[in-house]
Amino acid sequence: MEKTIRRKTTDGLIWNTLQKLASKGLQLVFSILIARILVPEDYGLIAIANLFIALSDVLIDSGFSKALIRQNDKTEADYSTVFWFNLLASCTLYALLFAVAPLIAGYYQAEALTPIIRAISLSLIINAICGVQSLHMMVEMDFRSLAIMETSAMAIGGITALVLAMHGAGVWALVAQTLVGCTARTILIWLKGRFRPVRAFSGAILRKYFSFGSRLLVSEFANRLYNAIFTLTIGKRFSAAQLGYYGKADAFASTPSSIVSGPLSLVTFPAMAKIQDEKERMRESSLNMMGLTALVVFPLFLGLAAVAEALVPALLTEKWNGMIPLLQLLPLAYLLGALQVIPQNILMILGDSSSILRIQVITKGIGLLLLFPLSSISILAVCLDIVGVAALSFALTLLAVRRRAGLKLREMLASLLPSAVISLAMAAAVLAVVRLVPGHVAGMLAAIAAGAVVYALLSLAANKKQLSVLKEIARPYFKK
Repeated sequence: MEKTIRRKTTDGLIWNTLQKLASKGLQLVFSILIARILVPEDYGLIAIANLFIALSDVLIDSGFSKALIRQNDKTEADYSTVFWFNLLASCTLYALLFAVAPLIAGYYQAEALTPIIRAISLSLIINAICGVQSLHMMVEMDFRSLAIMETSAMAIGGITALVLAMHGAGVWALVAQTLVGCTARTILIWLKGRFRPVRAFSGAILRKYFSFGSRLLVSEFANRLYNAIFTLTIGKRFSAAQLGYYGKADAFASTPSSIVSGPLSLVTFPAMAKIQDEKERMRESSLNMMGLTALVVFPLFLGLAAVAEALVPALLTEKWNGMIPLLQLLPLAYLLGALQVIPQNILMILGDSSSILRIQVITKGIGLLLLFPLSSISILAVCLDIVGVAALSFALTLLAVRRRAGLKLREMLASLLPSAVISLAMAAAVLAVVRLVPGHVAGMLAAIAAGAVVYALLSLAANKKQLSVLKEIARPYFKK
């Protein structure tokens, strides 16, 4: 049983990571190609529209997904009840966004926002149609199929957007990318998935899951609202071009996070839920996963920040240079968020969603209090606020895990420290190469190569524990 869970978890991590690498790689390629055609103002409009989509998406799920995964005795009625609730909620929120779209457009004095919001909000209903099917495949740990379908849908949406951008569609190329991509994903999941909803809707089932999921709902909604207020404030206090710089920098900074923390959260949560009653196994697995996370995320995020000076003009042209300072700061916030995934999973598995909610309320509240005075200074000051809030949230989460799960703070920090120190040395080397090698493309490629060599050599010398864990996990696959 233990080997089966471990193999499924490892398989899931491999396939989910491959999917994220493929889909984010495609997204990055399409983003670069499309950004070279469109202007920052187009991305500013989409950033505003996507804020309301993100907030609505949280309300649709209502925290039921995590609660459903955590439940060990799920029935067909459980899945169907959540499916019908999600579908009803998505239709209701679409109608609301359709009605308020002119008000949002008037607030930002951008008439183009009305049709954009009304069109892109259809993605809420489309995603709700396949949400529970996707969740059912996660519970069965069929991440291979999900990986193939997600990547295929990303490619279809990206190709559509690129063709439209080349034919002068402007911001509507980005709208089409979202709608075509999620439609393709929904069709593929329905064709492959085995779950089909039945005529079953139980208020008792909703109440059962809501008692746990409501706190996760409020926590995630607070997080999305916090991010939305930041972007809305930037959009109101700064120009559309600056909002475009911020949105594009945020997209670049979040890419490593989605590649690493996304698979970790999706795969480790159901796997850890199966051993939630075995405290020692949970403790050992948690520390190992935190160490492996650090081994990957520190070089990714710190390397991205260090190479930003060459990367932005090399990939996006110099018209995007205004985003360089933002791209040097925002990866730090996503780095701390990625390191927080495993500790948060521990709290959720133990049923302590109230601690997650308290941390969100405290940190986001402080962040919002600082937002308004800092936004009068500069957009860079706003990014500093984001990084500070992420650091506070990470610290409070570790303290909550220490109290609730019995993991020692020094043990958790010790699993992270070697990779952190090595990555700082690597980032210094990358930055030096960027500033010494002439030419943006040459500097970017030389810096990436130098960073990879420095990190590999230092890791072999000073990070042997995590490398040995990684080797043990990989051994069966090399034998195979």
